[in-house]
Amino acid sequence: MIALNIVKIPLTAFAFMGGAMAVGLGFGMQNIFNNLISGFIVIFSRPFKVNDIVDVAGVQGVVDDIGSRSTTIKTWDGFDVVLPNRYFLENSVTNWTKSDLKKREILKVSVSYDADSRKVEEILMEIVSSHSSVLKNPAPFVIFKNFGADGLDFEIYYWIELRKSSGLKVSSDMRHHIAAVFNREGINIPYPQRVIHMAESFTEKPTNEDDNAS
Repeated sequence: MIALNIVKIPLTAFAFMGGAMAVGLGFGMQNIFNNLISGFIVIFSRPFKVNDIVDVAGVQGVVDDIGSRSTTIKTWDGFDVVLPNRYFLENSVTNWTKSDLKKREILKVSVSYDADSRKVEEILMEIVSSHSSVLKNPAPFVIFKNFGADGLDFEIYYWIELRKSSGLKVSSDMRHHIAAVFNREGINIPYPQRVIHMAESFTEKPTNEDDNAS
């Protein structure tokens, strides 16, 4: 301090520089501390755990690791996505396996208007009930959803166990089965179609002034 005073360098310059560095470090460390605090909240509140299936910020997959700063999710494509822990506090998190391992699936089917709706419902119910991966409890069911633009719309509701079955594989198996049974029973799956009614137009023959004059 004596030497700085002799060369006439004021201590206020160091105080200013120290304050500026403190502010800069504060802004730079803000996200780090935010993620660390969020990590402690995630660890202690336990909204999910390792091997849970979650959906957060548009990322779906299995929780692979929960760290103090970030969490790693392995997506269905096999990629490891590292998300800062603050994402789990700032975004809604869907945990598909927190309470149980059951997941409801919906399979949509359309048939032509000339099909027997009761028969179609019975066929679909038999197919979904006989699939080995479809749970008996809750029981699956079929509804006649609507009169669609191109045909009769049905929806099949069923539940699967996520650890044992893949929703994509089960729905694919049932579509193959439905196509085979519909083909055998003569039930058609409609193509997009439109009915156009053409109105007859009548045009008057133009009047020839010379003919009228004659």
